[in-house]
Amino acid sequence: MARLFVEFCLPHHRGENMLPKALAEFVAESSDLAGTRWIDNETASYLSLRASKCSIDTVHPFALSHEDAEDLLNLVATIVEKEFPDLPFDPKAAMGPETLSKGWLEGPLQSPERWGVFFWAFPDWGDSSGSVLMLTSPSG
Repeated sequence: MARLFVEFCLPHHRGENMLPKALAEFVAESSDLAGTRWIDNETASYLSLRASKCSIDTVHPFALSHEDAEDLLNLVATIVEKEFPDLPFDPKAAMGPETLSKGWLEGPLQSPERWGVFFWAFPDWGDSSGSVLMLTSPSG
């Protein structure tokens, strides 16, 4: 997931058209007017590219284990520190005690200026297990 984040989400956030690379490397799972969801057969992750958002998701039965989610959370923190050194950690960006979640977000809540990186994993939810790694851009 970290590799996909670096290879797709970072360039997408900077305005690069990542659709040709996604077409060459992945299978389109679904498409609508807003964007396409791609399947990475190597990691069984989903890549979604939208105008102001890039996300990588995992779902059961390919969800991350609790240990892998902790490792990814630490890796994401390192990536954010390197790529977005001024992006503040948001202690309110948590999704409950039974999840691993962390966000680095900037801008007022519910505003078009809000953007950042958010990671959420719920590895112990059985058939509902999964994770989301997302980079949003300001849309205003």
